[in-house]
Amino acid sequence: MKVEILYFSQIKDKVGKSSEVLEFTGNTVSDLVEFLAQKYPNAKDVLEKSMFAVNEEYVDKQAILKEGDKVAIIPPVSGG
Repeated sequence: MKVEILYFSQIKDKVGKSSEVLEFTGNTVSDLVEFLAQKYPNAKDVLEKSMFAVNEEYVDKQAILKEGDKVAIIPPVSGG
């Protein structure tokens, strides 16, 4: 299936882009995270701690994806 991925903050820096359209085999956000961790090994740690939104609604990693979904990856915010 094809989905559009939106990257923010640390994850954007690690993958070197703000968005991309990817085709992957899988059904859930968790499957997508696994796919992205293999594609971008240096981003695995941030991916595991991130929140996810599908079509502008927060979801957990068990959420089912559909063709054409827009998935935002939102890393944890730190600072003081």
